[in-house]
Amino acid sequence: MKLMDKLWGRFLSFRDKHPRFSSWSGRYGIFVIVLFFILLYCMISLLKHMNWASHGWDLGIFDQYIWQLSRFELGYNTVRLVPSLLGDHFHLIFIFVAPTFWIWSDARMLLIVQAIVVGLGAIPVFYVVRYALKSNFCALCMALTYLLFWGTMELIFFDFHELAFAGPILALSYFFIQRDKWVGFFLTIPFLLMIKETMAFVVIFLGIYVVISKRKWFEGVTTTLIAVGWFYVVTQRIMPALSTGGTYFYFKYYSDLGKNFTSAGIHLLTHPWKIITLSFVPLHKTKLLLYLFVPFLFIPFLGLFAIVALPPLYEHLLSNYYPHWEILRHYHAIFAPIFIFACIEAFPRIHRFLIKRGRPMDYRKMVFALCVAILVMQIPFTFSRSAKTLFDPNFYSLDPRMEQTGYDIISMIPPDASVCAQDPVVPHLTHRDYIYQYDGSTYNAEYVIINKFLDCYPFTNRVLVYEMDKLYKDPRYIAHHFGYGWVLFTIKPEYDIEGKLQPLPEAI
Repeated sequence: MKLMDKLWGRFLSFRDKHPRFSSWSGRYGIFVIVLFFILLYCMISLLKHMNWASHGWDLGIFDQYIWQLSRFELGYNTVRLVPSLLGDHFHLIFIFVAPTFWIWSDARMLLIVQAIVVGLGAIPVFYVVRYALKSNFCALCMALTYLLFWGTMELIFFDFHELAFAGPILALSYFFIQRDKWVGFFLTIPFLLMIKETMAFVVIFLGIYVVISKRKWFEGVTTTLIAVGWFYVVTQRIMPALSTGGTYFYFKYYSDLGKNFTSAGIHLLTHPWKIITLSFVPLHKTKLLLYLFVPFLFIPFLGLFAIVALPPLYEHLLSNYYPHWEILRHYHAIFAPIFIFACIEAFPRIHRFLIKRGRPMDYRKMVFALCVAILVMQIPFTFSRSAKTLFDPNFYSLDPRMEQTGYDIISMIPPDASVCAQDPVVPHLTHRDYIYQYDGSTYNAEYVIINKFLDCYPFTNRVLVYEMDKLYKDPRYIAHHFGYGWVLFTIKPEYDIEGKLQPLPEAI
């Protein structure tokens, strides 16, 4: 209490001594902060990419898909090995990203777009909090919380993903709900649904929230019905027709719960204890839950908007695919705006509880203290994960010889040639019709690029060496060494199915 009183007193003193700065920061501070984080996010993503640390899975997959969209094509995605990426996940949102390739047709454009989208998400967060708490300072604290949240930073460090759009658009939806602007709210719904087919469940709970919190039955029920209909049509009609298996591929992660979504839902309703068990077992799920709620001091449990977190949370907790539970993943960025809005709904309840317990407290002082505490709590969680790389000097150093050699090799390859490349090399080559990720098979590509010093996914270093030895012995290919670990294998003319192979320049 004494510390809180001291901080509150200093805050009021600073505000009174510097009224111009306080006024300026209240008006423009959020835009300065957003600009800084956009630049920071761009730097992180671009440095990773230029250091050959980005990945074919997912950046390479999305880059080839969006490149095709920018050319008004819906071709075979050779990185993901599916006839249509819309049959894999239904993310129509990338239609709005494709035109950026008319400005600069490069995978790095996607990283820049993602940085801008995620950074701009802090603006509706700021205005929502300021409207609710009547405090510029608290609004800035919560906007920073969104930007610094470990899930947000993991998304940026991951490379590129469609879920980058989820948090900002959801924040905009809440902005319109808060102000009873229902036309604006309904305009955000299609964009949420276009992010990914499973976002329909988030929209369903968003409709439930509107009914409970605002007593807007028409708006809430309509939202829910739209989402239910969308999910059914997309997963049961459109995606199966576009996929190779003729079914919704990703239900396999929940196949131990039933044969389809309906039977899985009935199974969980009749076996509610299984939901509890799957929430905490194995232990890594418990760790994930702690990482999600401890930075927010468990306050979101008291806010109604937290129900919107249930679909993305249990989409992962009920899954039998262990990467869904990992903390080092992009899946959890969506929780930042949800928990922030749940917190601001919970603050009045906490205040009333303190009054009932005979501990009256100035509401502004309590909100100030909680916002500062939540912001400070982000730091140890965020900088114990991928963001700790920001303090590593090696992260900022590029090896010009390694980098230039790799780009020199890529420049030798004709744009219409088929290429099979190691995972970190794939995103540098995806603006072509035939680019494969090396997984032990070359897919009879004309060129194969390997570097043993880069990430070996899906192999270990030892297995990659073994696989490279097989390539050296493969009678179809000739090996060309360029130094710094770079090896380019070219297919012999007699094995070139496409007949497009061109003479390779001399090795560097």
